[in-house]
Formats: sequence, C-alpha cells, structure tokens
Amino acid sequence: RWAKLLFTAWITFHLFCFAVLHKNWKKLEPLYVVTSVLVPVGIAIVPLTTDTYGVSPSHNYCYIYSSNGSHQTVVVIERFALWDAPAMGILVATSVTMIAMVISIARLQRYMKLKYKPVSVDDQFW
Repeated sequence: RWAKLLFTAWITFHLFCFAVLHKNWKKLEPLYVVTSVLVPVGIAIVPLTTDTYGVSPSHNYCYIYSSNGSHQTVVVIERFALWDAPAMGILVATSVTMIAMVISIARLQRYMKLKYKPVSVDDQFW
C-alpha cells in the first residue's frame, strides 16, 4: 500500500509542476521510483527490528501486535506512526494539490476563452 500511495503522490506532484508551475522535472523521475520502492521497505523493517510482528498479516500493519498489555500502547503508537499519520498527511496533501490543479486549469481555460475568440468553420480558409 505504501508503494501505491507514494507513486500516486509523486505523480500528482509531477502533474502539478507541469500543469500549474509549467516546469518539466523529468530528471526527478528516478527519485520518484527509488523513494516509492525504498521507503516501504524501510517502513516494513521497523516492526521486524522492534519484534512486534504478529502471525497473521491479513491487513496493512495489522501484524504489529503486542503479546502483553504493557507493550500495547507502544504498539498502537508505532502502528499510527508508521501508517495512519503519514498516509493521512499524504492523502490530504495530494487532495489539496489536485484541487489547486483543477482551479488553475479552469482559470487558464476561462482566460483562453476570453482572450481568443473561437473561429467558426465558415471563417476558416481551406
């Protein structure tokens, strides 16, 4: 899930730069791929190093568990810090970026429509 989320965020960022800022940062594409692959691997290693892997990984990070009650709070914080908080932050940032793109493109279309009068078929010279 992390890889999909990061690839989506990077693509949204790239489209924003291209459509709104009019910059083509094609040279950053290797960075997009490397971070979208290595960040999930790094996050998956954290429960391994803290010995909080469970026996049944049926959902994203539900394998982070606690066998004793005193360790439960730390595990909940770890689960929240590894998935919930970063995912919500990335989703909100991606949503705001998409809304800004739509508004910017709509304004540009309105400007182009006002500045350039559409040519009818009869006015064209073949």
